[in-house]
Amino acid sequence: MLAGTVDRLSRRRAEGILIIATAALLAFYYAARADTIGVYSPARGWSPMTDPARPALLHFALAALLLGVVPVLLTRLLSGRTLKELGLGLGDVRRGLALLAVGIPLAVLAGAVGAATPAVRAVYPLDPGAASDHFVLYATSQFLYFGAWEALFRGVLLFGLRHRAGDAGANAIQTALSVTAHFGRAINETFAALPAGLVFGWVSLRLRSIWYIAIIHWAVGVSLDWFILH
Repeated sequence: MLAGTVDRLSRRRAEGILIIATAALLAFYYAARADTIGVYSPARGWSPMTDPARPALLHFALAALLLGVVPVLLTRLLSGRTLKELGLGLGDVRRGLALLAVGIPLAVLAGAVGAATPAVRAVYPLDPGAASDHFVLYATSQFLYFGAWEALFRGVLLFGLRHRAGDAGANAIQTALSVTAHFGRAINETFAALPAGLVFGWVSLRLRSIWYIAIIHWAVGVSLDWFILH
């Protein structure tokens, strides 16, 4: 009986984490975008489906709140897991720094390659004016977004579900949701999110921290904007 109760509690917590992440994505996707997603048909013309575009810096701040702070706090309350157990500690620092030494140059290269594609240039930078006029501030503020993104997918979902779904199962779940969260972006970016999500999740588990991947992910985004503008 006790084992069954523990199992049901574990299942309910996992279900709760999935609901928290889904609600966070819904709020962010429809109410906090820096662009507007819509549909077009010859009969109806253009119809926006999301709220009006937010200024880029507000978009980044809302990302930190909706994708990072709120889901992490709710997951901690629901599961009782510490920030460290959710991958928000420093983990294996030595191996993490070694990864950054290799990963940041590769991230810059990925940004340069992505910047050459028309589909990506149609989306980024999210605010070309702000990125061009105040690039350092814009690029620094972007870490609010990338850090929160990793906190949700590789933190709340991956580390939050691993005890129930296993490492491979939790990695598959967080990757699936992260791919759907790319809908509305450039098609090559969305397709790349599938292998990237699996690799990012695997590396985060090995390092016991989301932050090294967050820095690499951020470096890709900053490099992408830089090469588009220059």
